[in-house]
Amino acid sequence: MDEKIVEQSMQLILHAGTGRSMVIEAVNNLAENGDAAAARKKIEAAGKEIGAAHDIQTALISAECDGKEVEKSILLIHAQDHFMTALAIRDMGQLMVKMYESLSKKTAD
Repeated sequence: MDEKIVEQSMQLILHAGTGRSMVIEAVNNLAENGDAAAARKKIEAAGKEIGAAHDIQTALISAECDGKEVEKSILLIHAQDHFMTALAIRDMGQLMVKMYESLSKKTAD
């Protein structure tokens, strides 16, 4: 197996997983403490981790588009799954913060 692809796959998993965990922590803290501003800040930080994962994915896609052979493996597929899940969780976390704020405003009125 190509060592560079293994390294990129592991980095993709690391950054995506860290970002995903940060979003979950933000939403959990929001539910417990009601601090939407802190949740948004944490999700923004998570976005930077997910962005790092995106950069790795983009490099792999660009390499393949440039005609370089990119070895496909279960590890790379697994890494892509982590990345896509992190994106979905980030998007859902952002929606949950908006929903919480909306509900909080209605409750306060």
